[in-house]
Amino acid sequence: MEKMERLKGQGFWTKVKNAVEPAAEKILGSVIPGYDYRAKKNRLNTDQAVREKLSRELEKSYKTLTEVSDLAYKDEKRDVVEHIKDISNAIDLVKKEIENAAYGMSPLFVQDHVDSKNIIRMIEFDAKLLDELVVITEACDLVYDNVLDGKTSDIIIQTRKMKRSVDKIRNIFSDRNDYLTNLA
Repeated sequence: MEKMERLKGQGFWTKVKNAVEPAAEKILGSVIPGYDYRAKKNRLNTDQAVREKLSRELEKSYKTLTEVSDLAYKDEKRDVVEHIKDISNAIDLVKKEIENAAYGMSPLFVQDHVDSKNIIRMIEFDAKLLDELVVITEACDLVYDNVLDGKTSDIIIQTRKMKRSVDKIRNIFSDRNDYLTNLA
C-alpha cells in the first residue's frame, strides 16, 4: 500500500490513464471506423457513428428475433413467441430512442479544446454501450440456434438476459446524453 501511495504522488493515475486510454480508443476504432473524440472536427462524426452502429446492430437483432418468432410459431411454441415479441418490442423502442435522440448540441462538439476527462468519459460510455450490444447480439444468435435445434427451454433465460442488456443500453445512452448536455 505504501508503494502505491508513493507512485500516486508521482502521477501514477495519469500514467495508467495515458496507457489505457489510447488502447480503448484503438479498440473502439476497430469496431467503429473513424472513432476519435480528440479532434474537434471528428467529435460529431464519432458521436453519429456510435449511434449508427448501435442502431444497425439493434436492427439486426430485431430482424433475427422476427425470424426466430416465425420459426417458433410454425413449431407451435406460443410461449416462446410471446417472450420473443416482448424483447423485440423493447429492442425496437431503444433503437428508435437512439435514432431520434438530439445530437450535436453539446459543448463537446463546439469547443476547440476539451478536457481529457470528458473524452475519457465518452470513451467509457461508448465501451459500455458496445459491451451490452455484444450481449444482445450473442444472445440473439443463441436463441436462433436453439429454436433451429428445437431446444426452447433456455430461450426464456436468454430473452431475460437480452432484456437486461436492452435496459442497460437505454440507461447508459440516457446517462451519456445527460453527460453531453451538462458539459460545461
